[in-house]
Amino acid sequence: MYASEPPIRPARLPAIALLIWATALVASSQPWLGELSVPAMLSALWAPNTSNFSELVVHYSWAPRLAMAVLIGAGLGLAGAVLQQVLRNPLASPTTLGVESGAQLAIAVATMYLPGILAFSPDLIAVAGGVTGTGLVIALTWRLGFSPVTVILAGMVVSFFLGAVNAAFMLFHGEFLGNLFIWGAGSLVQNDWSQFQSLWPRVALLSIAMILLMRPLQLLQLGADNAKALGASVTALRFLALALVIVLTASVVSRVGVIAFVGLAAPALARLLGARTLQQHLHWSTLFGAGLLLLSDALAQWATAWSAGDLVPTGTATALIGGPILLMALRHLKNDDHMPGQASGPASFNPTRTPLLPVLGVIGLLLAVVVILAMSWSPSLSGWRWTPFSDWPDAWDWRGPRFLAAVTAGLVLGVAGTLIQRLTGNVMASPEMLGISSGAALAMVVLTLLGLNPGRGGQLLAGAAGGALVLALLFLLSRRHRFSGHQLLLGGVAIYVFMDAGIRMALAGGGTEAMKLLNWLSGSTWLVTDLEAIGLAAVALVLVGLTGLSQRVLTILPLGEATTQALGIPVAPARLLILLLAALLTAAATIIIGPLSFVGLMAPHLARMLGQQTVGRQMLIAGLVGAVLLGLADYLARVVLFPNQLPAGILAAIVGGTYFLWGLSRHERG
Repeated sequence: MYASEPPIRPARLPAIALLIWATALVASSQPWLGELSVPAMLSALWAPNTSNFSELVVHYSWAPRLAMAVLIGAGLGLAGAVLQQVLRNPLASPTTLGVESGAQLAIAVATMYLPGILAFSPDLIAVAGGVTGTGLVIALTWRLGFSPVTVILAGMVVSFFLGAVNAAFMLFHGEFLGNLFIWGAGSLVQNDWSQFQSLWPRVALLSIAMILLMRPLQLLQLGADNAKALGASVTALRFLALALVIVLTASVVSRVGVIAFVGLAAPALARLLGARTLQQHLHWSTLFGAGLLLLSDALAQWATAWSAGDLVPTGTATALIGGPILLMALRHLKNDDHMPGQASGPASFNPTRTPLLPVLGVIGLLLAVVVILAMSWSPSLSGWRWTPFSDWPDAWDWRGPRFLAAVTAGLVLGVAGTLIQRLTGNVMASPEMLGISSGAALAMVVLTLLGLNPGRGGQLLAGAAGGALVLALLFLLSRRHRFSGHQLLLGGVAIYVFMDAGIRMALAGGGTEAMKLLNWLSGSTWLVTDLEAIGLAAVALVLVGLTGLSQRVLTILPLGEATTQALGIPVAPARLLILLLAALLTAAATIIIGPLSFVGLMAPHLARMLGQQTVGRQMLIAGLVGAVLLGLADYLARVVLFPNQLPAGILAAIVGGTYFLWGLSRHERG
């Protein structure tokens, strides 16, 4: 029996905290030390010399920004620690529970339709959005098993859905919501002390309330039944703590935008460095939260200076720092943390098996109807017009390539989603969560930001290179764990954090380029050419054909590694090949029409709801369902708002996401 590695001594906690704080303070103040002496800087904090411009900037810009970073970081770090204690989940945070994405969407909607309420109290709007986002995540994970992996995936699902709705608002009202590009990426830029003065009493009051809950929260470590036996009202305690976290997080978002992963990274770092008791965890999470956000903001300021004045939002830097800490926290995490009284695994959906041919016939008929609608029934400036079959060759140039690309992309994403859900054993998994789409998207965004114009061919090559780079990173992260399902998903989520941070930074510039990027990132099909559509169809034909070779492996893998190995299948290489196939399918769709959410998540789910339980049948029906969904989304996106158009990816995410969330809410645990 091998001795376990002793935990890192808690004595290292103050040393690491001091190092982070010292580094952050030095990095943040360094640009001013060349213009002001240390005594002059300290004097400028309280009483600046009005005849010295540098002292005025320090007093009204740098110092308030420093104070906001400390205040917000401490509040989010404490909120994350409380949330993890309440939900008994080391991956819970305001980011992963949809609080921030919900608050962001609520602010965008209120900016357009409820400006009076927004002016009166932005906190009220943000809290309503945060409650909505968290409510969706908890509703999903409560039925699917409140495990760490499932919480992360449910949070991503809700974030994808709310992000699609937010993107639609940005596209429709870009001229009014342009400033939200910067705000959405999280900016701590300050012009005076007013924001800090209005926020600190709220954060302080909510933080004190959380600290007062420390003793009742300690009872939750004993389990729900034991806590109730000792007189604790577990349900009321959880809801009170959740309410405090939501209000605090929403208050922060309403002031400075989305500051991602501080509430996750700070408690994770405290735990990694030896915080064991609840008191230690809350204390050090608060200090690490303030230090990490201070360090992130210093890096953002340096990056802004290096980029010739182009603003680098603080939220981008926090995501880049939070990713590695998330990976370290997940290194030895097992999927056995769950709500007391519930199983740890995801729910099993076991609808009645249905014969294949009737289902295949119905879906084939639906696909034929969508094809006829897309090619024949469309609006024009003089009203709706029917295009007879004989005129389809003439209509092909305008409608054919984009429709073929949409149908093919839906097909490959449906198949890729089935592969990933079968490989990971989690119905909440989807191609987007591998990070492949974001890698391809970021590569093409970088080309635009650099002012390069390599043409459509160069863009496609860049997208393929970005997807390949992410795939290589995913291999490196998962190899140690033999490409196990949970590690693949969590590694993909961490990579997605990096990629999404870069994309947010690109969009933060605003202007016409940001709107163009947002169109493509939303899954637009109107730029697809004949050659690209036919090329995608050819690649899809080959890759989908190869998936047939994975049926036996995917059928046997759920039996366990020992059984799979005994049947002559090498587990790690088999998982690797399936992952590679799913990644290639995802990248093929992404580089042609952009990242698409929910198609790869929803199509396999619908296939199982239609009674197709075996691997081959589910894969076939999921591919056809994906083709119908995205083909119909492309048609509706073209005609519903004619002569304006909506990206097909946004429409698919909004409509499909609404149905998906509603459908899951009707299932009980199996």
